[in-house]
Amino acid sequence: MSSPLRNGEQVAAGLRKAAGRMGTLLLLRVVALCFSLAAAVFAATDGAVLRLAPFRFLLAANAIVAVYSAFEVAAAAWEVAKGATLLPEAMQLWFDFGHDQGFGYMALAAAATAAREAAACGGGNISSAACLQADIAVGLGFAAFVFLALAALATGFRLVRFMATGSRLPGSSSAPSSTSPY
Repeated sequence: MSSPLRNGEQVAAGLRKAAGRMGTLLLLRVVALCFSLAAAVFAATDGAVLRLAPFRFLLAANAIVAVYSAFEVAAAAWEVAKGATLLPEAMQLWFDFGHDQGFGYMALAAAATAAREAAACGGGNISSAACLQADIAVGLGFAAFVFLALAALATGFRLVRFMATGSRLPGSSSAPSSTSPY
């Protein structure tokens, strides 16, 4: 039989483990923010490239992903600091997972569309420096997608844990006990 002190130690260890996982998710979100913001800046700084629709799409998509990532960084920092989500737990988990998926695919589509145009380098109408800048913007856009996809994987794991146990945190379960006579 476990003593109350031992149970408290187990709960505290579970909370520390959850804070570490949230720290990892926070790091993924910060990196996605940095890459998407950098991709938007690189796409926006050359007017010759912005004359082409794929690069305007790349700029818009990465700017939207950067704003979303900034919100998610703040939400993840709040969760690490306070131990609670901004929205009710179930709503926050579905919000994070759904939006990570949607914005991730938008970033991927924009980067893929712009990559095709960057490979052709605008049909020769753009200087080599602008082509290099476009290539960098596309690469940063793909990197933003990768880190957003990793964040989506982590939020998917949290969502599955919540659906299985009733809590996003390890070690705390509101599921029925196996020792119940019912």
